[in-house]
Amino acid sequence: MTVRQIKEAISYLVLAVVIGAATSAVANLFIQGEIIFELLGNFFASQFSVQFLKSALWIQAIALFVGAALILQIRRVFGVTHWSGPAESMFALQYRAGPPLNTRIGTGSVLAAFIACSSGAPVGQYGPVIHLGATVSQSLRERIRIPLRPDIMLSCGISGAITGAFNAPLAATVFVFEVMLRRGSLPVFAAVAFATASAYVVNQVFFDHRLFLPVTIQQPTLLAGCLAALITPLCALVAWFYVCSLQKLQQWSGKITLSPRVTITVCAFACAAIGSVLPEVLGLGRQTMQDMLQGNFDLRLLITLMVGKVLLTSLCIAWGFYGGIVAPALFVGAATGALLAKVLLLLGFGDWTPLLLLNAMAGVTAAVIGAPLTLTLLIVELTGAGINGALVVVTAYASTWLTRKYLTPSYYQAQLNEILVSAKT
Repeated sequence: MTVRQIKEAISYLVLAVVIGAATSAVANLFIQGEIIFELLGNFFASQFSVQFLKSALWIQAIALFVGAALILQIRRVFGVTHWSGPAESMFALQYRAGPPLNTRIGTGSVLAAFIACSSGAPVGQYGPVIHLGATVSQSLRERIRIPLRPDIMLSCGISGAITGAFNAPLAATVFVFEVMLRRGSLPVFAAVAFATASAYVVNQVFFDHRLFLPVTIQQPTLLAGCLAALITPLCALVAWFYVCSLQKLQQWSGKITLSPRVTITVCAFACAAIGSVLPEVLGLGRQTMQDMLQGNFDLRLLITLMVGKVLLTSLCIAWGFYGGIVAPALFVGAATGALLAKVLLLLGFGDWTPLLLLNAMAGVTAAVIGAPLTLTLLIVELTGAGINGALVVVTAYASTWLTRKYLTPSYYQAQLNEILVSAKT
């Protein structure tokens, strides 16, 4: 290796470190901002002296309608006709001959997702954070003219953002290669590794992260492995239902000639109305999943939460509340696992709630986005389950295979296919 090549390699890695740190910081601001908005909502609710107004449900309804109004303004200011997300980033990475990311629409989409999540809409953070990392990287490339290959730069931005938002460096690294790039080389891997490491350091030094869902599970046994395999078909069916619901409602909404103002207002009203009787389906549902882990819901309520979350999330994404699909998929998976655990408990097989809940979360979500290895690592990192939680790899891989082979492609892949068709026409 020549001196020039060594200098070039060092500059690449330094740039990767900078991008990882920058995207981690921005992604943390995204997540921390949502938390602040949630705390503000709780504060305002506590200030009302009249019991009728003190209800958090009224605060939630107001937040949803304010969020809808702000998202409409974002559409107007940024000139957004359709939101962009992970599929656009996948297209930019996998098909370098295609156009680069539209940073204006990307920025508008990320802001809209931030408002949707902060207002309590039943959408997720993961997809917007992915696109946030890609958008920030693309913006840096346009403005500073960083001499880094576009695919390397976007990959570093995505891994840095995921690490920053969820404190999941292993899942972030694997996700880039398993879903976004679907190819690998030593230069890309080295850059992503350095970006992820710098993002993780930024997290540890400047931000305080708690586990998404702390879970302690027993050491895996042969019976545990059998249960992980046996729940696979149900996870695949639930994932199929979720993906089909997302696609069908989006197709249906495309045939309706209503203005965005009308559709998002109707969507906000639907969320407020359903949330008044079933508040668990709004927001990320972290506390609700914790309650599922404790076995606090009966069979009928678990089924209602599962179906309600799928339909309401699909409605929000189709009708204007832009956001991610991963957090809702984790919620639906948790409900699926808690449901199975409840059935086994009633049949006298003991309490397998932690194991089944984690495995179903991984199985459903992995099939939805087509990333079994990523979900295995993500579940382990988000829950703190450690090596005992690695059994979820069985359910994640088997559910993804069943869904892809017999039911439907992943949601991200379906979106990418649509973009490819549009690019050809």
